[in-house]
Amino acid sequence: MTITRTRLCGYITAVGILALDQLTKRLALGGLELHHPEAVFGNVLRFTLAWNQGAAFSMPWGGPLFLTVVTAAAAVMVSIFIWKLGEHSPLFLAGLGAILGGALGNLLDRFMYGKVVDFIDIGGSGWRWPTFNVADIAITVGGVILVILYRKESAAEDALKEDTNGSD
Repeated sequence: MTITRTRLCGYITAVGILALDQLTKRLALGGLELHHPEAVFGNVLRFTLAWNQGAAFSMPWGGPLFLTVVTAAAAVMVSIFIWKLGEHSPLFLAGLGAILGGALGNLLDRFMYGKVVDFIDIGGSGWRWPTFNVADIAITVGGVILVILYRKESAAEDALKEDTNGSD
């Protein structure tokens, strides 16, 4: 696969995540009442419309302007990484693309509403995870992909060093 096609994996993933995130948020805004849970899979998975002025998973971190600037800077950096690291595997670049698409989804919300639309609500037995959205899932999954690939690459490099040192 050429570097250009590999880069496209990252950017196409980002656009797909952004589109899916915005579509699901529009559906949530049009079909849910604020803070009124709708059961999807019993009490385990519910859709609950919520506005998030904090960071991912409603963590209070900085303020709206600070989070907007940090998110915009991160999106620019990840976009540059996709371009600069075009020789990496398509999966690596798709992981970066997932992070970029998620960041852009939440950034677009901050520009349009001053806060982020969240609606996915999971938990049970009196415990609930903070409400989140598709962008948050994409950022998390993209990060996990990058960590797994990095660990795999590090293990391969360590094995290569051992082979090289052992053959002296």
